[in-house]
Amino acid sequence: MSEYGSERKAAWQGLLESAQDCPDLEAWRLRLHGIAAGMQAAGEIDALEAFDLRQLADAAFSFFMEQRLDARR
Repeated sequence: MSEYGSERKAAWQGLLESAQDCPDLEAWRLRLHGIAAGMQAAGEIDALEAFDLRQLADAAFSFFMEQRLDARR
């Protein structure tokens, strides 16, 4: 893996961990998906790892969205 690839993986992980700071969770989720797609297109990760990253993003989106909805109650 190239240094750029490891930087993108680190950026993806950092973004995943920053959901609390993001006002638009849907845009946050789509950005995570986009980074995963870019890494796959560049050959930095394979299709299965890209799928796993998208699944993690979706699960985190659901978790943080539920937290925000519960906080409003």
